[in-house]
Parts: sequence; C-alpha cells; structure tokens
Amino acid sequence: MSHSAAFTVVESLCASGKGSEDKKEDRLVVTDDFVAVVDGATSSGPINGKAGGIVAAECVVEALLALPADATARAFVDAATARLAARMHPWPDETIMRPSAAVVVWNRARQEVWRIGDCHYRIDQRDYAGEKEIDKVSYAFRCAVVKARIALGVSTVEAERRIPTLQQPFMPLVSLQHAFLNKDIADPLAYGAICGTPVPDRFIEVTSTAGAGEFVLCSDGFLSPAATLADGLADLARIRDADPLMVTLTQGSRPFADGADYFDDTTYVRVKVG
Repeated sequence: MSHSAAFTVVESLCASGKGSEDKKEDRLVVTDDFVAVVDGATSSGPINGKAGGIVAAECVVEALLALPADATARAFVDAATARLAARMHPWPDETIMRPSAAVVVWNRARQEVWRIGDCHYRIDQRDYAGEKEIDKVSYAFRCAVVKARIALGVSTVEAERRIPTLQQPFMPLVSLQHAFLNKDIADPLAYGAICGTPVPDRFIEVTSTAGAGEFVLCSDGFLSPAATLADGLADLARIRDADPLMVTLTQGSRPFADGADYFDDTTYVRVKVG
C-alpha cells in the first residue's frame, strides 16, 4: 500500500432534487482520509416515519467517519452494512424494500476508488459510469408508457411533470426489485447496495487511482461523471430544456418537475491529487 500526497477539492455540489433540503437523500463526505458521495434510495421503505434513503445514507456516512484511514473496501462495506442492519432491526417484512444506499468512495491511503451501486466516477480522462440492468429495464418501460400516453393524447408533458417518482409507471417492478438485491446469483438483474444484508464481493468495485492527477465522484443525479461541474450542469440543462420528461434524449427515472434545476438529488465532487 502506498500513501498519496495531499489533495484539494476543486469544486463540489450537493443539491436536492425534491424541492427541500430536508428530503435530500444524497450526502457528500470529505475528510482527511476519504472523499465520498452517498446516494440513498428514494424507493426504500421508511423507518419510524423517516425516509429509508435518508436513514441508509446517514448510516453509510457514520461508518465512513469511524473508518481507519487504511481500511479496505470490504471492511467499509461490512461496517456500513452492520450499522444499517442495527438501525433497522428487526425489519418487519422482507417483501418491503429495505432502506438502501449506493456509494462511491476515494480512499487516500490506498489510492483507490470503491463503488457499491450506481454512482458515477471519473479518474483523469476515463469515465466509469454507474448503471444497473434492472434500472435499464424499468426506465425503458417507464419511457415507453409515458411516450404512449402523450401520443394517444391521454396525458400531456405538463401533467407528466407533476407525477411523483414513486408514482411513475415502473413502480410495480421497483417495489419488487430488491428480490435481486445483494443476491450472488447469475441473473443479470442482480445488483448490490448497502441495505443491511451482506454484500457479495462481486458487487464491490475497487479501482486504483495510483498516479492519477484528478478524479470525480458523483451521484446518478448527473447523467455521467462530467470532467467539470459546469459540464455536468450544462448537460442537465440541455436535457431539462429539450426533454423534461427524460424519455427521448435519455431514458430517465423521472421527469424534471416544473421549475426544477435537477430531476433527482444531485451530488458532485472534483478532486485534484498532489
């Protein structure tokens, strides 16, 4: 293991796409040893009236803040999993989606990026976009339904922009997709996240940043890990203006609400190393 030089946060953003900071399920963490973006899942079940995505994100942050500087990705995932499991114990009904979160972390001491779930990252000029097969299926279905509604005149762009995320057409699948969560099976729909159950090794991605001069971490409120924050925001503005329902230029999880700058919680950090 080698130790990296100093690092500088060049620019960052952690904004709510829900019109209220109190509802934001993203978290940005910067310590002497770690930089991380955490994305709590909106579809998570609640705990004691609190949004499950917020609870999951809080547990991931707590685990990261308590982590030794030279900890491994496996140790981090297990610590975050244990904290969330303790917070939700006992989970009353496994047919209801557990609180969960995706996370991407840079470990300074190990010079590694760790990813569990569908956040994005970029190391120098190389992009590592996050995506899940089950999301591709559900988003494609959503887009087909929305386009069909508009084509038949049974809905309008304005009406579709007012439909909340958890009332989008994909909800029959989204409400059941945790059947594939942290399952070490061959099915391509299987995926990983921090949700209080053990995360199989194959869902923990580790990428070296040794020798890199710069990296970007961001949540999937951005379409890709853009080279700069301005580039990422410009890409969102282009989609918002030309395709606010996110059904033609991209296959998105939800529309841009009227007047909103973001379609989802939106977090970005660009870091220069050395």
